[in-house]
This record gives sequence, C-alpha cells and structure tokens, in this order.
Amino acid sequence: MLMIKKAAPKLVMTLFLGFLALLAVTVPAISKEDYEKYAKYTEPNLYGTVMTNKATSSSIELPYEILDSCEVTVQETKQKVVTDSHGVFSFKLKPGQYTLIVQKAGYGMVTKTVNVPKPPERSMVTVILNPGMTPANTTSPNGVSGIRTPMNPGTAYICLAAKAGQGAPANSSSAYNAPVTTTQTYTQMLLLGQGNPFGIANTNASTALPANLGTTGGGAVDMMNQSLNTGSNFSVNPTSLMILNGDTPGSPQYKAINSSPFWATFNASGTRLYVSTSDKLIQIYDTANDNALLTSIPTGGIATDLSLAKNGNYIIAPVMSASPCIMLIDPVSNSPQRSITLPRMRTNEAGQPRAATINREGTKLYVVMGTVSSGEILCIDMYTGIPEKAIPVGANPCGMALSPDGRFLYVANSSSGDVSIIDAWTFQEMGRVRVGVSPQRIAITPDGNKVFITNKGSDNVTVLNGQNQAPMATVPVGKNPVGIACTSDGKKVFVACTGSSTVTILDGQSGGVLNTTSPIPQSTPWGVAVCP
Repeated sequence: MLMIKKAAPKLVMTLFLGFLALLAVTVPAISKEDYEKYAKYTEPNLYGTVMTNKATSSSIELPYEILDSCEVTVQETKQKVVTDSHGVFSFKLKPGQYTLIVQKAGYGMVTKTVNVPKPPERSMVTVILNPGMTPANTTSPNGVSGIRTPMNPGTAYICLAAKAGQGAPANSSSAYNAPVTTTQTYTQMLLLGQGNPFGIANTNASTALPANLGTTGGGAVDMMNQSLNTGSNFSVNPTSLMILNGDTPGSPQYKAINSSPFWATFNASGTRLYVSTSDKLIQIYDTANDNALLTSIPTGGIATDLSLAKNGNYIIAPVMSASPCIMLIDPVSNSPQRSITLPRMRTNEAGQPRAATINREGTKLYVVMGTVSSGEILCIDMYTGIPEKAIPVGANPCGMALSPDGRFLYVANSSSGDVSIIDAWTFQEMGRVRVGVSPQRIAITPDGNKVFITNKGSDNVTVLNGQNQAPMATVPVGKNPVGIACTSDGKKVFVACTGSSTVTILDGQSGGVLNTTSPIPQSTPWGVAVCP
C-alpha cells in the first residue's frame, strides 16, 4: 500500500502532462480569443460552386453550366464533400489558407488556393472544370514529352494563335479600315494575323516615319544576322504556348492548348501564368508543375490585354464586350474579385478598353480606351470604382505601361503614330513623342532607363530614353511586331512579330538584336510574358 501511495503522484503527473500535450496538439494555431469566437459559429464559412464552360447556342450565349457530383477535397485537412444538384459545396474551416482539389470523371482535376477569413466573414469561390482538363506535358522539338519546363527567371512564354485558313472571310482586309465595335470583329482580326488588330491600316503614307527618327543617340541599330532553328524541322500545334529560354533560345518547348492564346502575364512569383484566349476565357497554368492547366475563368468578352498590378495584388484584364469592363483577378485564389464597369468616352463614344494598369500604391486604376479616330486615358478610384478624371491621348491607343517608379504612363497611339507621356502623379499629358507606324505595345526595363515600343506598320522597335523621353534608336525586327516584354534583370527584350511568325530577342542594354527564331508557319505570335 505504501508503494502504491508513493507511485500515485507520479502517475497523476504523467497523466496531467499527457493531457497538456494533447491540448497542445488539438488547439488551433490561432489566438484563444479568436478560437472562442470561431467556436460559436456552426455554419460553413467556405462556399463554392463548380461549373463547366459551355459552347454558344445560336445567338444566345450560355457561358457555363453547373456541375453536380464533383468531389471536392481540402488538401490540408482531408475533408471531402460532393457538389449538390446546384453545383454547390461548403466547408467549415479554421481561418487560414487552403488548397482545394476538385475533380469529376470526364472533366479532369484542378487545384485552387483559397483564403478562409475569420468568422463571421465567409469566403466564396468558383471553380471551372472542363472535359479533359488534366495536367498536360510540354513537348520539346525532338518529340520527347513529359519533360519539365525550365522556369529560370527570364524564360519567355509567347502566345501562338492559329493563322486563319479555310473559312476566313473573303473580304477580310476591309475590316481593318472600320472601327472595332464588336468582340467578333476583334477576334477575327486577331485570328487573321494581319493588319492592325484595332482596325487601322498600316499602309497610310501620311503616317510614314519622321525623317529624324533613329538618328538621335545611337541611331538605327543593325540587326544581327542570326536565325535560330526553332520551328522548321518539327510540327508545332497552331494554338500553343512557345516556351523560350533567353539563355538557350535554340531549344524552345511548346505546350499545345485548345484555343488561340493572345495575351499573357505571370503572378509575382512566376508560378502561375494567366493566358487570355479566343474563346473568352482566361486560362491559368501551373508553371512550376509541367504547365498543368489549373482552371479557366470566363470573361464574357475578349480580353485585350493582361498584366500584373505593381503591388502584385491583382491580375488586370481589360474586357471588350457589350458592357466594357476591367476584370480584377486575385492571384492567390485565382478567382475574379472585382469587375469595374467603364463609362462612355468623353466624346460620348462607346470606347473599348485596350490596356489598364494600377499605380504602385494600389489606389488608382488607369484605363486606356479608344476608337480608330480618338483615344483617352481614364483614372478610376480603386476603393470606390468611380471614375475621377479622363484626359485625351492620341488616336486609337493600343498599349500602355507604367514606369517602375510609378511616375510616367506611356500610351502607344496606333493611328497617330506617337506615344503619349502622362505624369501619373498629376494626371496630365506632358507631351507626345513620334515613333514608328502603328505603335502597339510597350515594355520598360526595370531601372526605367529604356522604353521599348513595337511599331507594327514599320517593322521595327523604337527605344526611348526613360529619363528624358527622347528617341535613342530604331531597331529593325521581324514583320509586324506587336507583343513585347522585358526580363526582370533588364538584359533581354522579347518581341513577337505577327507578320513573320518569328520572335526577336533584343539586348536590353544596347537595343541590338541578339537572335531571331525561325518562322512557325501555322501560328501567329502575339503576347509575351517573361518569368520574373
């Protein structure tokens, strides 16, 4: 009995310590106060809907339909549910970030990152599944599949849209002299791969290059006579993403996709690629996992550009449609967060958005709108979504870029053949610089010292001094250059040449041509995104 009495305190202590250890395991990693508040709520705090994209029927667009019986798993907790007859699912989760795995036989599988807030707030997500949506391997020129894409900083993804073949409008050239009024017209122009996608012919003699262009600074830069054998000895799917490493440009990879891609951008970490397509979708690819297709977001119209906000908080998608808007996508949850409807232009014309960007502080949204004969830039308050001011720019603006320090906005005006320089702090136009014929898109080196503008009508790139906005050089590239992007170290600039179906790589410091890929006969390169 004496031995039992002496052992009892030790046993009690052991049980007590074990109980404390159990508490340490089961208590969530949030404060006691938050946990007590959370325990009061019994309703789910994460709701979601699973849908699939649907083909159009006659003249009525049915962009999606619900999907029932989809299996939804929370990866971190192993909780699993099945969507109901309305395609809805729900979970009750502790506040934090989770990964959802959504799958259904015949529709493949996607993953989606979601943030669950503290109660009583709730999170709502939308997941898109499509038939055959499974991780797809890239294919190298030698035909070997299943290789992992090299995602070194500086790797460029170029959107390759299929060239129009049989079935293209017989009198398609007439479309280029008419204002763009519908998404169908815009899509048609892109797919044809000719002329200016915003409706202005580039054969107008009155918009010829000014005589002094290219003589300022270093003058015209000679093109290096070096062509890379990147597309002539093997078959490339007409609708693909070309993956081009700037350090080894002779060995690109290609990822086939099911519709024509036009514009692309990365998230801040370079692990997600956002691609706008001809079927009114923004597709999201996992570039850290063999470029697997994660999900697709219906836009309701054609996205005319894609870019990442300076603070990394949004993917910005200007959408051309009957109700023009700016769609803002959360790069964490990969779901639309806001849609800001755009007003009519100052001229009372129904201008369509061509490009958009957000200032570094995240307080102002700048949108370029225009028609063939006019253009303006609109400043919108990000908190309220209310337009504050609009000022005119050149005719038919196509592209826009914000300087790294947030001071200057550069707008490429296609019809007037110039670039508007806007003081973003005062929101006033400082002046316009003449460039080439039909300027399209703009890329700025990270130090802000050089501004590159593609001139589709004159087959060259204008380089401006980012300090005084003066022309430094004119660089000949392939035919009809449009898309352009700069590496994060500023050493290389990739230019997509729509007319010659090639990609030109420029030296970001000197502006000279480093390499030019061989033509890819069945495809037209458009947008370019470079991994940060």
